[in-house]
Amino acid sequence: MRHLEMLLAIKDTATLADAAAVLRITPSALTHRLREAERRLGVKLFDKEGRTLRPNTAAQILTQFAERMVDGLHHSERVAMASVQGVHHILRLSIGIYNSFHWLPDFLSWFRVQNPEIEIAIETQGAMAPYTLLAKGDVDLVILPGDTLPGTFEAVSLFDDELVAVLPPDHKLAGAAYLLGADFVEERYLTYSLIRQPGFEADRVWTPDNVMPFREDNIGSVDAICELIRAGLGVSILSHWALRPKFADGGLVPVRVTETGLDIPWRAVIRGGLAEDAPERRLARSLETWFLENPPEGFVAPS
Repeated sequence: MRHLEMLLAIKDTATLADAAAVLRITPSALTHRLREAERRLGVKLFDKEGRTLRPNTAAQILTQFAERMVDGLHHSERVAMASVQGVHHILRLSIGIYNSFHWLPDFLSWFRVQNPEIEIAIETQGAMAPYTLLAKGDVDLVILPGDTLPGTFEAVSLFDDELVAVLPPDHKLAGAAYLLGADFVEERYLTYSLIRQPGFEADRVWTPDNVMPFREDNIGSVDAICELIRAGLGVSILSHWALRPKFADGGLVPVRVTETGLDIPWRAVIRGGLAEDAPERRLARSLETWFLENPPEGFVAPS
């Protein structure tokens, strides 16, 4: 276990001194632990570049194993502790692409009254690989935009949303009634993924209009995209519901895309083949009921 924790600390910090501080041991003690691990394995794990430790292939494989082991152990610990308090299930919930939890406190309060034996743990890592997390069992339910469903997953519809252009308030098009593909041609377009997905902007704007932004940068993080847009360093097309709290302070402006807008559904996705009374299904149905009773405010374009 000590060696697994060591690998994770080095991954998170990249330097021996910082990793030692995380583990609350001295750098010399961590050096000894690293050498011991390499001696037992018979392979070198890291290359040193100045103060930075660069993992080789063996270290990367072991670190991935360590992440799975430690996450599983922590989850088991939470389950054991919760069982003493009458909790029989702990479900890990994530939101794909966006870490948007502005709605969550109200839902949790409602859900706990209905299901006191189920506890919800929030998983914020891996938002860009939700199906991988589900398939591996690292999360139990993911809330996702879009209507494609790979593999044997199952989905419950939650609510309808709209993809909107996200601009800084001083952008020349910030007051437009709506934008078309041609309006993005001269823009630096910021995206969280270069993978084209059915139902999103490439499929419904770039391809039909036979246009592309002159520059498309994969930032990988929606939060980072929003900060760059605030600074006037690009534009994007993103979920209105997920970004609604960010629009509230006026630092970002939503604008409709196409005259009729780009509608997009949000769904709760779980692994297929679960029993009808499985806690994952109960959570999915509860989300469906809650959003039906508390529908998100839709985007209202200026007239």
